[in-house]
Amino acid sequence: MKRLSTIMMCLLAMMVASLSAKAQEVTITLFPGWNWISYPKAETQDISTALGDFEPVNGDMLKSQFGNAVYSNGYWRGSVTHFIPGWGYKYYSNRTEVVSFVFGEAAPQLTVTTAEPTNITMASATCGGNVASSNGDYVDVTLRGICWSYSPSPTFNDNYIEEGNGLGDFTISMTDLLPSTTYYLRAFAVTAMGIYYGEEFSFTTLDHDRVDLGLPSGTLWATCNIGASKPWMSGTRFAWGETESKGIYEWSTYQYCNGSDTSLTKYCNDANYGYNGFTDSLFVLQPDDDAATIIWGTEWRMPTSEDWQELLDYTSHRWITQDGVNGYLFYASNGNRIFLPVTITGIYSSNGYYWSSSLGPNTPDNAVSFSFYSQNYFIDEISRCFGQSVRPVLDCQP
Repeated sequence: MKRLSTIMMCLLAMMVASLSAKAQEVTITLFPGWNWISYPKAETQDISTALGDFEPVNGDMLKSQFGNAVYSNGYWRGSVTHFIPGWGYKYYSNRTEVVSFVFGEAAPQLTVTTAEPTNITMASATCGGNVASSNGDYVDVTLRGICWSYSPSPTFNDNYIEEGNGLGDFTISMTDLLPSTTYYLRAFAVTAMGIYYGEEFSFTTLDHDRVDLGLPSGTLWATCNIGASKPWMSGTRFAWGETESKGIYEWSTYQYCNGSDTSLTKYCNDANYGYNGFTDSLFVLQPDDDAATIIWGTEWRMPTSEDWQELLDYTSHRWITQDGVNGYLFYASNGNRIFLPVTITGIYSSNGYYWSSSLGPNTPDNAVSFSFYSQNYFIDEISRCFGQSVRPVLDCQP
């Protein structure tokens, strides 16, 4: 028997692709002797499954470009064991009559298993899964991973995180998650046959951590800045009264002015600083302008200047390095503590800058800020348009 020509293989492959694209059920007719046949299915099948109800006879032969098989006493024997999508074959019928058959339906070939999520924090979780095939390595898994959503039954079209291709185990780290949020996920695998899914799991990220420092007011302090998932991360910067970060922090981009520090449109008690003499009686950020409230939820808020002063008065504090980051450690008499990392690192010094929700007592173009470096710390005023970090607080719960 001669080896199938490359040209003939290509022609048969195109025939298969065309037939598969039309999703038709193709009848194969076998004449006595050698026959060219196409394999129109999109999935790999072992020979017996692919032939369906068709019963070969002793002496039937199957030949691909790279091997052959012979049917004898109920079994196919040889190097060809499967029909593979995109391949053409030559079939030798040992019958004396013309026969026909339709390729059979394959049993499910892929098993996708979803791993139960672990290592759940307020911003991350570990997940993954396994892709296995009942047909060995013949199934081509072009993409695998996990898909997720905020509601049950997530699909590939919602959100997905990929992790390579092929069969086997895989692990994925989900990051930048929202605290106190329920996520639904399941593993998936993409093949020429379609998308296969594993079972569904759900998990809820942890709430923002808070610490009771035994303060007289009962105020609880968060362990992380907004935009940070670890205590030593500086997090997101905000201009005072703004609830979204941005690339440039100056008066020309500030929300509550008309381009300068003397054209304020909100939080202004001095007509000399207001736009066209504008004034109001607002001295503390309203909830809609409080980054902690908007981003973390209504129970959270930015600390006032009085909150910062209470923290200094009723805790001890010292400059330390935690996980390679400099900052101030505040530790209370009850043994609890919080760490405030530096938020701006320069060539010669590292400084921390944190907003309060209080308007500056001297001029309304400033707001109260807590700032520090290795040798000292201050509660002072700073221009409202500057970008600074936010460490949220919770009021004492009754």
